[in-house]
Amino acid sequence: MAFQILLVNPPYPSARGYNREGRCTQEATFWSTPWPPLSLASIAAVLSPANSVRIIDCPAERVSAEKLVARVGRDRPDVVIAALSTETVESDLAVLAEIKAVLQTSAVVAFGIHASIFAGGILGDSPVDFIIRGEPEETSAELVTALWKHTPLQDVRGIAFRSQTGAVALTEKREFIGNLDGLPFPAWNLVDLGRYRLPISSEKFLIVNTSRGCPFTCVFCNAQAYYGSRLRTRSAENILAEIRTGIDRFGIRDYFFWGDTFTAAREQVKDLCARMIAEETNIRWVANSRVDTIDEEELSLMKTAGCWLLSYGLESGDDRILRECGKNITREKIRDAVRMTREAGLKIAGHFILGLPGETEETARGTIALARELDLDFAHFYSAVPYPGSRLFDIASGEGWIRGKSWARFRQTEFVMDLPTISAASLERFKRKAYRSLLLRPKTIKTVLSLFFSRFRNSRRGRKRRRS
Repeated sequence: MAFQILLVNPPYPSARGYNREGRCTQEATFWSTPWPPLSLASIAAVLSPANSVRIIDCPAERVSAEKLVARVGRDRPDVVIAALSTETVESDLAVLAEIKAVLQTSAVVAFGIHASIFAGGILGDSPVDFIIRGEPEETSAELVTALWKHTPLQDVRGIAFRSQTGAVALTEKREFIGNLDGLPFPAWNLVDLGRYRLPISSEKFLIVNTSRGCPFTCVFCNAQAYYGSRLRTRSAENILAEIRTGIDRFGIRDYFFWGDTFTAAREQVKDLCARMIAEETNIRWVANSRVDTIDEEELSLMKTAGCWLLSYGLESGDDRILRECGKNITREKIRDAVRMTREAGLKIAGHFILGLPGETEETARGTIALARELDLDFAHFYSAVPYPGSRLFDIASGEGWIRGKSWARFRQTEFVMDLPTISAASLERFKRKAYRSLLLRPKTIKTVLSLFFSRFRNSRRGRKRRRS
């Protein structure tokens, strides 16, 4: 046994969960559901064959900073690897400083998009020992091996650390993982999966990563800073094997197929759906999509394979904003996709962003009007956030749009930019108006109730089958 390793999703100030997965670093307000910690479980799977590994998901387990430090002091791991996010980086680094004070001879490591971009600043201002820059799995394994064998750290690609002189050293950049099928399945045995449940039904669920990398050019997204712009996919058989493990080992039949855009790899999706249908996996799943990456055949296959909800990034109701923010879709394309999805029998969640460059009171009204017209099952409205790693961050920084200097305000529930065309205060009023007019619609209430009673009926059937 080489090292005792602790993987941490740091505490979050509110009582909700907090998700740190690639570009998705946010309070668990969508569905009010914390996600199972996929990145931590993936790192654990790579490290666990040769090390003793534990995972603490502080927000999900309701572990405060004080309790986390106490546990660390009791267990005294050799290496602590923690996920950071932009919104929480200040509190994340504060708790890591407390951990380092307790474990002076242990290595404290941080990863995530924010850590990757600001590696030098974090090392200069905190006692963190190492930053993993980019995808964490292979780099974590090589770093731990180097620490165990006392081999040169400079040979570990994709890290930043302080040299003996105190200067920040950046090693050679690590190439993106080419064969995602070569990664082991996430070590969900190290996670209390009972803490991650769907709203309404309260069923346990798992996240399955199907692809990495995004070829699209949305100005507000920082996914490419972490996973690159080339779409890399897993094979359908490899994904299906992971689902079988989730069913057989953990008894889970609800899944979230997660990628920057699940339907970007159409042939992979069609192959996966065909295999699930042939095998009769009998699972329920949801996924994210773009309106320009689906067709009627694909939607029909997805429905037959167990998909019940598709989540679209619709962003705006104004064609000019959609074009200039790099989304490169139109209102008509949105309408066509929603029509096809509804005809396929799938529920639809639409995600809109208020406050993108060029937003005005007129365009904000247009977005709300389009959301009403589409009559979605679920509609969500977010504040445009200039996340580090996105082109919007560079634009907003250069134009002086960002209000204040605290990273804690970089969250999708707060307008951190004052655009020259509309103020943050006006955008907040429009967002409140959007939620008032859409969340309490009869359609949304009916959808929620139908999901609840559908699950209740399925649960009763399951109990009857078990008794028989």
